[in-house]
Amino acid sequence: MSTLKEIAKDLNLSPGTVSRILNGKAKQYRISDKAVATVMAHVKKVGYAPNLLAQSLQASKTFTLGLMLPDIDNPFFSALAKHIQLCAAESNYSILFVGSQENAEREKEQVMKMIGRKVDGIIAVPVSQDTSHFDQVLAKNIPLVFVDRYSSKDAIPFVSSDNRLGCRIAVEEFITNGHTHIALVSGDSTSELVQERIAGYKEAHIQSRIDIVESLIVGQEFSIEAGRKALRTLMAFKKPPTALLAMNNLIGLGVLLEARELGVDIPTNLSLIVFDDLPYFSLLDPPVSAVFQNAEAIGKQAVQNLLESIAGDTPKVKTLIPTRLIRRKSVKTLIK
Repeated sequence: MSTLKEIAKDLNLSPGTVSRILNGKAKQYRISDKAVATVMAHVKKVGYAPNLLAQSLQASKTFTLGLMLPDIDNPFFSALAKHIQLCAAESNYSILFVGSQENAEREKEQVMKMIGRKVDGIIAVPVSQDTSHFDQVLAKNIPLVFVDRYSSKDAIPFVSSDNRLGCRIAVEEFITNGHTHIALVSGDSTSELVQERIAGYKEAHIQSRIDIVESLIVGQEFSIEAGRKALRTLMAFKKPPTALLAMNNLIGLGVLLEARELGVDIPTNLSLIVFDDLPYFSLLDPPVSAVFQNAEAIGKQAVQNLLESIAGDTPKVKTLIPTRLIRRKSVKTLIK
């Protein structure tokens, strides 16, 4: 297995340049993409394992990033964790994973745990809009980045999907197919993420001059049971909706399960779009249309922002990753 000095000699580069590339600091030192690609290809060919213990002692680092997610059972968060881990590994960082289980008190405990483990930075999906306990992270000068959920008033850098766009294009798809009585099954309306999605739902109505029926916006929780309960409520209306937008994949799954129980055929009786695609949506009968969130791009950007903070740079405060609609067969056209 080659040493760093041997790799530098092989490529006619300085050990410092090779070291910066291997430590993910190429951008900081304006090292060309070509040089990065050359070094990484050579490292893969000859084999190289950095002495992280020596590096950590020298730099007072642990080469560990904390990652806190609210629900690892949610496929979106599982995918996010995967891409964060892969991206961090490219810069020789390991991940300390902790879960909050959507519980604010547990979140506070886990924040202290990560501080105690002396992680070099933290990526977190906060449980609620009250993020005051994260002040302890900033007080310790530990870089912090929020992902998915956020509170823009905190000025903490965050990376999220373009939630307003995602809901707007989903509702526009319903309207294009002749639907005007459209339900939205929502999450906790105190969440800024949820507020953005509701805003997108309403924007599509306003742009098409369709009345917004507030009673069609139901739900306060991202869960399967919330989706089931919402559909029971909506289908009991004197005038049930002809289309429904589920605000996340768990709600969408609940809607699908309850639709089967109630004998509500999709899309014959109810058109459906789910915010956040799942692998099995394309396999269902009918295949379910969904708003795609790019977990890979979100994860990579979050790690990049965090590493910039660790290096002493100031990352962009707000980064929104574009969403797009995946059209399948769960939307019925009402246009004759």
